[in-house]
Amino acid sequence: MKRLYLLFAILTFTSIIQSETFNCPSLDGYDIKNLTIPTFWQFELESSICIESTESPCHFYFTFCKFLPPVVNSTCFNSSVCQYSSEASLPLEIGHYVENPFIPKETNGFYAEFKGPRISHKGKLCNVSIKMEFDCNSDQPWIPSQEPSLAPNPAEYELNSETCQYYIKFDYAGACHKIVPQTTTPFNPTPAKICKQPEGYDITPLIDPPYWTFNITDGCYVESNVTNTCKLYMAFCKPIDDLKGCSGSSVCLQYNLIPPKSVVAGGYTEDPFTSFKNGGFLAIYSHGEEIINPYTGKSCNLEIEVKFQCDKSVDWKIPEGNEPGIAPFPSHFSPVSDKTCKLKMSVPYKGACSKKTGLSGGTVLLLILLVFVCFYLAFGFAYQIFIKNETGNNRIPHYPFWSFVFLSCLEGMMFSWKFVTCQRKKEKLLKYDSI
Repeated sequence: MKRLYLLFAILTFTSIIQSETFNCPSLDGYDIKNLTIPTFWQFELESSICIESTESPCHFYFTFCKFLPPVVNSTCFNSSVCQYSSEASLPLEIGHYVENPFIPKETNGFYAEFKGPRISHKGKLCNVSIKMEFDCNSDQPWIPSQEPSLAPNPAEYELNSETCQYYIKFDYAGACHKIVPQTTTPFNPTPAKICKQPEGYDITPLIDPPYWTFNITDGCYVESNVTNTCKLYMAFCKPIDDLKGCSGSSVCLQYNLIPPKSVVAGGYTEDPFTSFKNGGFLAIYSHGEEIINPYTGKSCNLEIEVKFQCDKSVDWKIPEGNEPGIAPFPSHFSPVSDKTCKLKMSVPYKGACSKKTGLSGGTVLLLILLVFVCFYLAFGFAYQIFIKNETGNNRIPHYPFWSFVFLSCLEGMMFSWKFVTCQRKKEKLLKYDSI
């Protein structure tokens, strides 16, 4: 154990004055700053997992984008990952220095891979290596402390004795901060010209600000590593242009975590509006970020449907100076469930009351018939009076025909009335049979 304490002291002292540091390349969409600040990190594993060690635990020292501090008579000189136990005469190099060890995963998270020298393990020669996986967990920020900085306990670990490869899995808050690349759709500086207004409704206040902010207090739980409260940002007929993690989208959720986390709920849509049958209108956004549904464990793409409901008392006030707008509190918010990855939100809006009532097909036919009758009577009277010099009832166009139609209708109505009131039966009873 004395040798172990001596190694601690040497590493701590030399880390201040002799360690060589390089600029760590950025990892697109993730925060690796906390990982690269300390001179080195330390964690421990059971002896059964360590190469050529029976001491429990054995100790690992590792660093990113820099060399471990030099140690006298150490085989870990100019390396990035080193294993040490008090039973070993010298530390064992596990990973050579790599300028950029980070590899992003397809979903939230990333890897760090290091390859080491050829060693002998259990009587066989093999090339030692280590693969670290950093999985999203907002409760593990990896806060640097006094040297050496203690890493959180690995969530999973394994040693493949055949290949001499370590697999270590850590939880890390910086692995949650995936940024969605900006869409290739160009930003339109005059979105009102391309925004199709739902028939009969006023959307002018909605499309004026760069985006609107909604405070959601319940329903933001779209992934297992986020909270139930968030801010929802929404832009109409244009993409959000100046919010980190939301750029190029139209709907975005932001969480107050360390580090802050953004989730795109809806991609940029030039024309999101559709009229609603029962009054009001909808704004529908699809092509959101791919998430892992916390209820099913399956991947899916977020989408959101916003219903604007008529409320004449709610006026969305346009802010001054092209500032973002503060939207009213939603009347309803439906979160992700085990059946769908679609968010549904209902909001009150004065402009959803201005539905213009159009003429029905029957009304149009009646108007056409009325115009035709007016023309028929006007030209018919003129023809009978000025051309045929008719007088009296004959001035009415086609008077014999219309009088016959009128009298026939009147007779039919009288017959129907007598039939319904049984007057026809009484008349038959009063008649005598002819002799």
